[in-house]
Amino acid sequence: MSLNKLESQRIARQLILDGERSQEQRNILGQFATPYDLALDITRVALSYVPDAKRCLEPACGTGSFVSAALACNSELAITAIEKDVDYFEVANSLWSSDSVSVINDDFLEYSKDSESSFDVLLSNPPYSRHHHLNQESKDKYRAITKSLTGKELSQLAGLHAYFVLCGTYLLKEGGVGAWLIPSETFSVNFGKKIKQYLTSEASIERIHFFEESDLQFGDALVSSCVLFVRKTRCNKDKTVELTKGGSISKPKKEMTLPVRELASIPKWQHAFRGVELAGEPLKNYIKVSRGVSSGDDKFFVKDRDEWHSLGIGDDWLQPVLPPPRYLDSDTVTSNEDGWPIETNRAMLRIGRDVSTDQMPSSLVEYLESCSEKSRSSYTLSHRKPWYSVENRKPAPILCTYMSRSKEKPFRFVRNKSKAITTMAYLCIYPLREMSEQELDCLCAQLQSIDSETLIACSREYGGGLRKLEPGELLQVPVRFEGSLQACLSIA
Repeated sequence: MSLNKLESQRIARQLILDGERSQEQRNILGQFATPYDLALDITRVALSYVPDAKRCLEPACGTGSFVSAALACNSELAITAIEKDVDYFEVANSLWSSDSVSVINDDFLEYSKDSESSFDVLLSNPPYSRHHHLNQESKDKYRAITKSLTGKELSQLAGLHAYFVLCGTYLLKEGGVGAWLIPSETFSVNFGKKIKQYLTSEASIERIHFFEESDLQFGDALVSSCVLFVRKTRCNKDKTVELTKGGSISKPKKEMTLPVRELASIPKWQHAFRGVELAGEPLKNYIKVSRGVSSGDDKFFVKDRDEWHSLGIGDDWLQPVLPPPRYLDSDTVTSNEDGWPIETNRAMLRIGRDVSTDQMPSSLVEYLESCSEKSRSSYTLSHRKPWYSVENRKPAPILCTYMSRSKEKPFRFVRNKSKAITTMAYLCIYPLREMSEQELDCLCAQLQSIDSETLIACSREYGGGLRKLEPGELLQVPVRFEGSLQACLSIA
């Protein structure tokens, strides 16, 4: 059968398999198939770095998009393709197994610990499975395998693809090249530091292509992607790395080269094209930041104040709470004389840790008893003692939204003049020194004046233009406070 017919069959069977699994199931397993045209583009570039390649490895082949692309580019390649999921393996095995293609049903990371470094080229879209979808046993096992092969001990927060990159590169011959289709966030998150250190010391990056944040390579996975081409050879710090962005891999919109030592100094590699000069002192010198309060179940713990009253639960058991940012029009939250915000009437149930049910009014006890078993067994509630005691948090005088799709105003700073707390939709900002209300107004105004490019440069990107600013990233935002504000913020 011709290669074109086999590829058509592969696509048809891929669609059937994907349709049999929910979006949640595929997110947990990180199963997002590589579009054939993209696999072909990646393969052509990878083989250009190793023109005499004879042996090819595909660590997570799925139904075989990269196998198909590799055969189209070089029909004489000897290909080893690994697939853990038996359903996808059976499709790939039925389509591609031959004298030159071996399809193996195995966990690649298990396979790697017993294999020799013998491959000239590697092509892979490893599983996009985040750390919280890996149980502790798997994490411990994969971390041990990775450390034994590479000497690198990855963070507990590493996604599954991080283990693949390190172990897969290990299986290349000296001088062999791996092509990895991975999330761009790998080069901006904390767990990616070990990978970046490895790539700029013990391996040698040939090129990284970053797709535009709005250009999703997988229509059903909200993640921005990049392609890493890395050679297995010790890195020369003076070597230049090719960086490209936008368009396609073969026809990028932007191109630049950087010496390895300069790339290594950039905190978030995908920001190399921005050219933003981040000058000033980091905000961590002046403030501390925490996430908003996690109730564990907002539907149960957060209601309109009047609704709580109708249930017989009074203000003694309530804490005002701000609505999500999209429902908060103003950048200043004002309050009544009792401290409740004028802008909202939402309230969160507030019960102290030392309060037992026999100290509560019957209306409150009755309400707590109505909590569903599903909610009670959730991670947050099942690990909280007592389960109904939400964290008692001091209201933050300044808030920052931490998710955005806007380039003009990526993150909002909100002055909170009420006793309202917030949920996880905000970051809470507390000055390291006591400040008057006027000084807090001034501080908030200064934060609001930080230019959007600086905030974007310190954030991380996901697919579809989504950006997040985590607490540690906000603390690294550079600022220049002057005059009286500098004096009242500075720590002696």
